[in-house]
Amino acid sequence: ILPGGAASHLFIMAKAEVAVQHHSAEELAQVLSFYDFTHPLKAHTRLYGGYSGSNYRVEDTDGRVFVLKLCHSYSDEDVEAVASLMAHVRAQGVHCACAALPRSDGDGHTLSTADGTPCCLLTWVEGKPADKVMATGVVAEKVLREIGRGLGMIHSVSAGKEGQFRTYMQGGACDVRKHISDEYAAALASSADVEGHDFLPFYEAQATQLRIAMSTAELPEGVLHGDPFLDNVLVDGVDGSLAGFVDFEDACVGPLLFDVACCACACCFRQSDNALDIRRLRALMEGYSTVRPLAEAERRHFVAFMKLSMLCNCAWRFKQFNIDHREISECRDAHRELQERVLSLEDDICISAVEGVLSRLPKE
Repeated sequence: ILPGGAASHLFIMAKAEVAVQHHSAEELAQVLSFYDFTHPLKAHTRLYGGYSGSNYRVEDTDGRVFVLKLCHSYSDEDVEAVASLMAHVRAQGVHCACAALPRSDGDGHTLSTADGTPCCLLTWVEGKPADKVMATGVVAEKVLREIGRGLGMIHSVSAGKEGQFRTYMQGGACDVRKHISDEYAAALASSADVEGHDFLPFYEAQATQLRIAMSTAELPEGVLHGDPFLDNVLVDGVDGSLAGFVDFEDACVGPLLFDVACCACACCFRQSDNALDIRRLRALMEGYSTVRPLAEAERRHFVAFMKLSMLCNCAWRFKQFNIDHREISECRDAHRELQERVLSLEDDICISAVEGVLSRLPKE
C-alpha cells in the first residue's frame, strides 16, 4: 500500500498523461468569437491539472482574462447542464465560485468545436490551489475555515424550480448514481482485469451502505459543487483567503450533506499519514456553520456520507487505473489512499471524534 502522500503524488502526476490534445490560437479564436470576447486573442496558456477537459487561460485585447474549457468525453447536454448551474449560482449573488458566461447570441452557454467537443467560457479566478498553498506553510485551519464558509454560501443558493437543473440521479456528485443503480458494479463484474481483486468485496459491502444512506428522505437539498477537493478550490497564496471554487463538472442538485461530507473527507485527512485531522475538521465545519448550520438529520448521517462520498472517489480511481487506463501502472494502487479513509471512519474512536466536532456547532 502506498503512503497517502505517495499515492496522491502519483495520482496528480498521471493527470497530465491522461490530458487530451492541444489547440492552436486559431482554433481557440474561432470558439471565442461566439462570446463577449474582444478580438484578436492577445494571449493564451494551457492550464494543466484535470482529467475532464483542456483548459486555457485566454486574454482579450481589453486585458480581460477568462478560462476557455473544452470538455472531452462529455455531451453538449451535460456541459450546458453544468454551465447553467454555475450561472445560476452567480446570479444568486455568490461570487466565490467561477461562473459560465452566456453566448453572445443568447443561445445558452456552450457550443461545439470543429471536432464536436463541447466547450464553455468561464470567469477567471485568481488564486492558487488550496492544497499547494497549505503545503507552503499557510495554516491549514485558516484555509479550511475559508473553504467551509464558501461552501456554505454555495449551499445557501436556491435549487431553482423542480426540473430546472440536473439532479444527482442524472449526473454529477462523483457519479454517485452509478453506485445506486449498480452500473459501476456491473462494470467491475464484466472486467477480467480485476477478477479476484481485493477491492471487490470491499466495494460490495460499502456500496450496500451507500444505497441505504442515499435513500434518507429528510436531508435538505440544494446546489452541489459535487467534487470539493482541495485542488478544486483556489485561495490567496499568502494568507489563504478564499478566491473561489472551480471545476464544477460534478455540479448538480442533491443532498447538501454529500458536498459537506465529501469536502470533510477530501480536505481534513493529512497527506503525511492519511489520518483524519480533527482540528482541520473543526475549522472547516465552523466556517461552514457561520453561513449554514447543519440540520439534525445531517448530523446523524454525517459519518455515513463521509464514507459514501469517499467510496465514489475511491471507486473512480480504481476503475480509472485498473480498467480504463491500465497503461498508467504506477497508479494502480491510487485508490488505496481513499479506501483507507473509508475504513478508518468505521473506527469507534474516529466516529466519536467527528461526532464531538459536530456537537459543538451551532444548531439550525
